Amino acid sequence: MNYKVFLINLDRSTERLEKAAQQLNRLNVPFERIAAVDGSQLTKAEIDTAFDIEQAERRTAYNLTIGEMGCYLSHVNCWRRIIAEALDFAIVLEDDLVLDDDFPKAIAEIEQLTQTQAWDYIKLANPFKKRPYQTRLLINNFTLVDYPKAPTGTVAQAVSLKGAHALLAHRPPFFRAIDVDLQWEWELGIQVQGLVPYVANVSDAESEIQQMAQRKDLKQRRWTKLKESIKFKLKKASHR
Repeated sequence: MNYKVFLINLDRSTERLEKAAQQLNRLNVPFERIAAVDGSQLTKAEIDTAFDIEQAERRTAYNLTIGEMGCYLSHVNCWRRIIAEALDFAIVLEDDLVLDDDFPKAIAEIEQLTQTQAWDYIKLANPFKKRPYQTRLLINNFTLVDYPKAPTGTVAQAVSLKGAHALLAHRPPFFRAIDVDLQWEWELGIQVQGLVPYVANVSDAESEIQQMAQRKDLKQRRWTKLKESIKFKLKKASHR
């Protein structure tokens, strides 16, 4: 089985890299660092290419922060690597993570799963608001689950070759934060699932995205948020 573990890390975040590397090395998990896209260094032309402002103003409660743009593009680069290297899947991690001792076992279970059935995108963490799920498949000590609404956060996930192709067929340009966009999975041509018990969480440190700009400080389009919430529930029900 051909797979890699990618760790997204900004060039200036050397302390985060060291802490993440210590955890992965302790668990004997080889990894490759992926240089994160620094949102603060994006040019106007790059933003105009990647970010669909018309869709954002029509369908989201706020325009993305530069940090969120950089975060999304960092994941896009990982999807491109999966395809370029014809990987069966990749484990995509962000550097503000805390790994459980069973993290290597989860990778082994995903490898086993990949040999028997097709899948797109599997969440390995639910760091923020806890989301309910339904059991899809028991795999030894783990359970593959489906979500009524996928968890936010992208600190740890598995992305298959099939999933990477589908994601890149639809994004960029993007108009939502990546974790919110993944909740609208039918618009991306994928199914987002989870592997529980979760084997990763976020650290207590403030994320680089938060340090660049606070989402809560941005002007909210509350009526748009309400309309999209209703639309999500209706669309999700029709795609079950």
